[in-house]
Amino acid sequence: MKIERESRRADALRVLGRKVPAHWSIEVQARCDSTNSELVRRSDPTPVALFALEQTAGRGRRGRIWSARPGDSLTFSLAFDFPCRADALAGLSLAVGVALADALVAQGVDGIALKWPNDLMRHGGKLGGILIELASASGGGTRAVIGVGVNLAPPAEGDYASPPVALYADTPGQDDWLRLAAALLDALADALPLFADQGFAAFGERWNGYNLHAGRDVVMLDEPQARLVSLRGRCVGVDRDGALLLDCGGRIERVLAGDVSLRADPTGAR
Repeated sequence: MKIERESRRADALRVLGRKVPAHWSIEVQARCDSTNSELVRRSDPTPVALFALEQTAGRGRRGRIWSARPGDSLTFSLAFDFPCRADALAGLSLAVGVALADALVAQGVDGIALKWPNDLMRHGGKLGGILIELASASGGGTRAVIGVGVNLAPPAEGDYASPPVALYADTPGQDDWLRLAAALLDALADALPLFADQGFAAFGERWNGYNLHAGRDVVMLDEPQARLVSLRGRCVGVDRDGALLLDCGGRIERVLAGDVSLRADPTGAR
């Protein structure tokens, strides 16, 4: 019976996802270890969107755990092949963030922002995240497994890098889950071919419009425990490649990787 229910959800997403190409596969599982891990283990010849109502070993950036009670998160991964090498995919996670943010706003969600490089924010708290894993595609090019997690209901108490927020006060019903899942999948169906054709340049202006730290003093934390300050500056935005630009006292520093947190600078130096 459970398999039948999840099959019906997949069928409903096919109907609701009006922009999803016919050759994409859509699957829904009641439970798996990690949708990213599952798609990394597979070699499907066409794009696959895999949703899970519960993940037992969900992963975030830098090995952080993404866990939630069944139905409290919208967690899915999409395997998509790009015809280019992996080094040409700079800014992909940021482009995905723009697509998801646009979709949430179109669904009437307020307070949406993006935190470089891969966090979805709402009213200053973390709403969700993006995890992308790249590998060589069987026919050449690069296969990207794009993992997305969005808090639907408030997560359990825990040690979080950013205070979590959610879309609903409690676990939503199936209709809300389907509506949101279809909207996010439609957004990626639009965004990924555009990224393949034009790169992050097609998304940069919109990303800067969502930038959580626009014009604010930030510190760059690049140590795994996010305690070592390596750079201070005022956040300018991102460039055409998705690199973060910091104004460090009139000198623009270009940052390609790291974990950005907004902190007060007691010295006032930038």
